[in-house]
Amino acid sequence: MIRLVIGRLDYGGINGAPAITFKEYDGSVRLDGVPDMELKPLTKLIINRLFGALGIQFDASNVKRLGDVLEYCVQCSWFSGYIGFVSEPLPGNAIITVPTPIIEPISTLIGLALAFNTGLETELYSDLWPLITDVLAQARALGLRLTIHTSILDINRVYVFDEVVRRMIRLPRVDTLTGSTEFTNKVEVVGENYRTPTIQANPVKVEPSVIEPRIDEAVLNAVRALGIELGGVSTLKTMSDLVGSEAVVRAITTNYLVYNPMDLTVRLSSKGLALLNAITEEEGQGGGEGG
Repeated sequence: MIRLVIGRLDYGGINGAPAITFKEYDGSVRLDGVPDMELKPLTKLIINRLFGALGIQFDASNVKRLGDVLEYCVQCSWFSGYIGFVSEPLPGNAIITVPTPIIEPISTLIGLALAFNTGLETELYSDLWPLITDVLAQARALGLRLTIHTSILDINRVYVFDEVVRRMIRLPRVDTLTGSTEFTNKVEVVGENYRTPTIQANPVKVEPSVIEPRIDEAVLNAVRALGIELGGVSTLKTMSDLVGSEAVVRAITTNYLVYNPMDLTVRLSSKGLALLNAITEEEGQGGGEGG
């Protein structure tokens, strides 16, 4: 199981012992430093792969222990001072907290080395994960259990993970902040189980007779613009600029449009498609009578 947790350091990624983490858990055993393990050949390969992605010119193939990597790598000298190594063996059936800063490339380097070298379930922080998806695929193929906390979302590379947990944040448009500096009140956080349907389960048939003042004119304009001028799908910004944000909000709340927060797009729902069909039929009949 390879899991990605975006923007949720409060999320518990460890399911049980034995495991290694950079965070403090109730009852976890905190080490005084990083275990100075003798490196396996695959672990050395992983370290070299990470160094190659970062442009660090060092070959870990001939080093013996993890501490030797930071000691002998000249380009690692700037961050090696932040890591202390201990020689005692890892505790038995326990959650082990290793004091590692969540600063790159330290967190990714130490976290992956511990994961591949021990085979234990491991929780680490990495903003470098998009650069080394092949390493993550290798971990998945070996059956390793990894939870990677990050602040980086790369939608084109998340497919290497079995599960993605995302903290949803809707950022306001600049014009909604007019006259206010209270930014904390302008951010909405949506829970991890939030889902936005993109397909209406039961299509609603709308007869042409529905096109009366009972439907807001702004909603009609939004449906007409999205269906005829924009081809049925558009970014939220383009749609708002075309018909106004108030019309878009009304159309979404009345289920004629569907908003997808994952890519900030709006599209016609089944109800909206039925209304668009009614609009075009009514306009067609009106044009035929006028000719």
